[in-house]
Amino acid sequence: MKKNAIVYIDGYNWYHAIFRQRPEWKWLNIQSYFESLMPHDNILSVKLFSSWIFHEPDAQDRQKRYFDALSTLPKMRVIYGVFQPRTVTCRSNCQNKYIVQEEKKTDVNLAVEIIHDATSDVCDHIIVVSGDSDIQPAVEWVAKNKPAIKLTVFVPLLPNEYDQRRVDYYNTQKLPVDCAFLNLKAIQENQLPDYVMLGGGKRVIRPHLWRAQIVLPSGV
Repeated sequence: MKKNAIVYIDGYNWYHAIFRQRPEWKWLNIQSYFESLMPHDNILSVKLFSSWIFHEPDAQDRQKRYFDALSTLPKMRVIYGVFQPRTVTCRSNCQNKYIVQEEKKTDVNLAVEIIHDATSDVCDHIIVVSGDSDIQPAVEWVAKNKPAIKLTVFVPLLPNEYDQRRVDYYNTQKLPVDCAFLNLKAIQENQLPDYVMLGGGKRVIRPHLWRAQIVLPSGV
């Protein structure tokens, strides 16, 4: 019998680990990707934890298009944190001050959802996609207090960086948590259509910067 599973994605973490370097993968159908990745599970819901970009208008437009497209997927839910500006002083001799944007609430929102769903007994399998150690306490709590729930943690990373990370933390803690690098093979084949129909006859178009780049032979 298939387990009822919920997927929790640390959007900021998996974006910077994978998609920032592979823009042609960004138009991902996250729902079908995880359904193909976990064929022995019944995926109840996929929860993406992210924040609206307000400080870069072009990036904000691309993000809105993508989130609008994701809204057409029945199992998808986006849970928002916020970006907050912080003043930083340069550590070199110049001592110049500049503003950086920091994402807030994502880790807390993700942990709250995991604990809530675990204590509500709404699923048999919790799948967490994050390489951030801040989520470890929530996973450990479920492992110790809700042992009937299967736990899987996927660390998002490109294959050429696997040797820079470890995935044996939970094993060293003797906790029943499966932890592995996220399988990326199905990403390309689970892209959304270039044109996604929304309600009311509207449609959203894949950003041109997110399309696969055609490499012409030399001399052409």
